[in-house]
Formats: sequence, C-alpha cells, structure tokens
Amino acid sequence: MEKRLNNHIEHYKTDGESFDYFSVPNPAIREEEKRRIQILSHSMKFLPGQSVIDAGSGGGWVSQLYLPENIFVCAVDLSIKNLKGIRERFDIDGQGGYVVADLYHLPFKKGVFDGATSNDVYEHLENLDKAALELRRTLKIGAGVYVSVPYKENIVYYLCIHCNNLTPINAHLHSLNESNLGGMFEKNGFKIDNVSRFINKGLSILLVYYYLCRWMPYWLWRIIDKTANAIIRKPGRMGLKLVAVEGNN
Repeated sequence: MEKRLNNHIEHYKTDGESFDYFSVPNPAIREEEKRRIQILSHSMKFLPGQSVIDAGSGGGWVSQLYLPENIFVCAVDLSIKNLKGIRERFDIDGQGGYVVADLYHLPFKKGVFDGATSNDVYEHLENLDKAALELRRTLKIGAGVYVSVPYKENIVYYLCIHCNNLTPINAHLHSLNESNLGGMFEKNGFKIDNVSRFINKGLSILLVYYYLCRWMPYWLWRIIDKTANAIIRKPGRMGLKLVAVEGNN
C-alpha cells in the first residue's frame, strides 16, 4: 500500500485541534492506557536531574509520570493545543520543556538528552529511518529509549469521502513487530535491550482487563497478561527498550 503523505505536518496540527487527547471516554480503553503507563514506568528508570525527550507527546502522560520525579521532560509535538494542555495539567511548577517540531527535524543540538520515549507514534510516520536517526542524533551514548506501538496490527483501510483514496484507520501506516521495527532501530544507532508484548487482544475484546483486572496491583495484572499472551498469542501492544550506541550520527 502506498504510504506517501501529502502534508503530514498540517494533518497532525489539525488532528491536535480536532480531538481531545486528554479525555478517554471509554473506561475500558482508559484502563488499558493506565497499564501501558505502568509498563513504561517499570521499563524505564530515569534518574532525577536527567533530561528526557518525549517524541510525539500527545496527551502528555510521560510528563505526568516523570515531572514529579524531578526529571526534565521535553514534550515535542506538532500540536500547540496538546503542548499547552500538558503544561497546564501536569507542569504546575514549570519544570518541563515544550517544543513544536516535526520528528524528522528536531531543533536540538547533538547528544543533549539522557533518554527518550515515543508512544503510539512510529506507526504514523512515513519515514521510520529518518525519524530514528534524528532521535538518535539528540541522544547521549548510552541513553535509554522506550518506544511503544501496536503489535502486528491488521490495518483497515476506508475510502475517504473527501479525496476518494484509500485511507488507513487511525492514520496508521505500518504494521510493526520486533523484526521490522527493531531491525530499523538497530541499523540507525540503537541496540535492543528488551522487547515486551502486552495487552492481550482476546482479554481486551472480552473486557476482562476492565471488569476483572482493574483493581489488581501491577504485578498480578502483568502475570495474567503474560499468561494470556503465552496461551492466546495475540498481544496488542509492543514495547521496545533501546539503548543509544555508537553510530554514524
């Protein structure tokens, strides 16, 4: 399927103005998002005083998670509305950074960040290599990175009523897994430290996470999730824990 985009910058600026990234009306989806935040929190142990770039910050849950721990989070997004919302909701003391930028052209010097996160972003990007290289350029050697995406997604296309072209649902351009996404990062200055798969599709469809698991502590929920993915091999999400290494940056 052709992935060439007409104007991704204008699209995501309009997207940020059109949708509320800080409100998740569906309680089951809210529960799954809570667990995704916990996965990130347990995967990445950034230290107070370190600086982290959140590449494609959306609703700002990385800022919400790490700013209270005295970790500098620089939220990067194409939507001014989203960045203002993050600052107003999660940054009362003005500790974070907020930058309107395209992930292909980050306005930072080389090697300035101690870590990075990027959640639900890479499936939207046309040029994965370019985005990964640009992210790597901003990171110190040894910086920890966490990237999460839908896992082995079956992308559905609709016929757009405006342009009369096939359009992927949720603007997802790639179906990603540990091989194609992980391999892409490995050739662009990263090594894979860990791969996690979570949010079993079967349990999600049956609303098991919401009705039976929402009161569970993280460790117990994770055991159930891992067991489900071992039996019903349909994880819906993947997290890559990466390390920035010596490369051609």
